[in-house]
Amino acid sequence: MRIDSLKKKKLIVFDLDGTLTESKSLLKADMAGALRKLLQKKFVAIIGGGKYEQFQKQFVSRFNCPTELLSKLFLFTTTSTAFYRYKNGWKKVY
Repeated sequence: MRIDSLKKKKLIVFDLDGTLTESKSLLKADMAGALRKLLQKKFVAIIGGGKYEQFQKQFVSRFNCPTELLSKLFLFTTTSTAFYRYKNGWKKVY
């Protein structure tokens, strides 16, 4: 994929385990920083096989981010059978 084509994308999707973090490991500070910078320009979705509690432990608890940017972050847990969005806290959409 050419870098020019990424500029046109509105949403960037990542897998949690093995992409943003090592499998079942905590989010590292440098990755959190990169995600904060990306959220300033794009919407971001993160998909993982674990339940929300695993996302909470592995990602949410380690991701310090301004509230206004969290509204651009979407969490799809349990292989996308559940969707969480930030609106005055993380809320389950489905």
